[in-house]
Amino acid sequence: MDRVEDLTANERAWLSFLREVSKDADPSPTLRHVQLLRRICALR
Repeated sequence: MDRVEDLTANERAWLSFLREVSKDADPSPTLRHVQLLRRICALR
């Protein structure tokens, strides 16, 4: 995995967002989670 220093500002923001919505848990990226995230992103 990349070091935090190697991530772009946008990548760090996404990680922060994902931690916030998962309440600092580390859930597995299940098919359902991926599909839901894709639907959310498609709303843009």
